[in-house]
Amino acid sequence: MDVYRKGIFCLESEWFGLRSTVSVRPALEFLATSDYHIHYIHRDVATRAELEHYLRKWLQERHTAYRILWLSMHSRKGLLLPGDMRRPDETISIDRLEEVLTGHCRDKFIHFGGCRTIALPRERLQRFLRRTGAVGISGFREEVDWTESTLFELALLLELQKHPLTAKGLRAVQRAMRKARPVECRTSGFALHVRA
Repeated sequence: MDVYRKGIFCLESEWFGLRSTVSVRPALEFLATSDYHIHYIHRDVATRAELEHYLRKWLQERHTAYRILWLSMHSRKGLLLPGDMRRPDETISIDRLEEVLTGHCRDKFIHFGGCRTIALPRERLQRFLRRTGAVGISGFREEVDWTESTLFELALLLELQKHPLTAKGLRAVQRAMRKARPVECRTSGFALHVRA
């Protein structure tokens, strides 16, 4: 089997309070120590400013090998919640995310790991893809259980290593996920959009 290795750049926010040890880092460590040897960078973000700071780091030339961006944080429809969810100034809309990433995501893929982030019209998501230049995006349109969704994302990140980051490759990833995990795809509202 061919492997098209792509590093993963993961930005994760706090999930369940200061005493919680919940994190996607063990999933990344598993991928790194597996026979796929997937490199990753993981950073915790607690504010909108930190999220934007690390997004700009991801776009630097030295990080071009990290072609998959995993935004692992609470979210709502079209809105990321990296910090205190009670403060509107700590949220980041898909419009602002698009502004930060415009023209910089050629040959890159973005996965939104929160609930309902991409529960948006297809046209809006295609505009995001066109403006950023990303090959594709994925995420959930429904509320998801943290543990179950993380296991699903682990399978997705692994499947992404088996295909090139092209429209054809991403469609193959989508078919593979639907075939291997039809129930999870349906209940989570998992969607993968390829730039038209």
